[in-house]
Amino acid sequence: MKAFWLFVLLLCFSPAHSAGGQALAFPVNLQNQKSPAVVVLFSVPDCAYCEKVRQQSLRHIHKDPAYKGRVGVFEIDFSDDRKQFTWFDGRRYTGKSLAVPLGVKFSPTVMVFGKTGAVAGKPLLGASLPEFYGAYLDELIQQAWKTSLGIAQ
Repeated sequence: MKAFWLFVLLLCFSPAHSAGGQALAFPVNLQNQKSPAVVVLFSVPDCAYCEKVRQQSLRHIHKDPAYKGRVGVFEIDFSDDRKQFTWFDGRRYTGKSLAVPLGVKFSPTVMVFGKTGAVAGKPLLGASLPEFYGAYLDELIQQAWKTSLGIAQ
């Protein structure tokens, strides 16, 4: 397990090259979110590892029949202090102002929330092998579904 976290930390602090990819949808208003699970990628510009997570673990969710209509996927630049959005609690935030209360410090960070904004499990930090990352992400989505449906864990 220590080796896994060392790998994650190395990826977080390794120099990144320009990713050049397109960001995921921006969460204009999550207060009235209908999906029972919401996945948010917290990223920074030109983060190659963010692009890796986007391509390998997040872009497919909208096409997967098991997730279609049941999972919202968004991306927030947590270094941005200008672009505002409405969070689950109805308050307006920028990526930078939301990162502090959520404890987001590393890029990429993926968090999963239930439809009311309850955090499902621990955030996924950095990039990892797709098999491990996908399994952890699936587990967090399942937790969010249970939370949204009021099922005790």
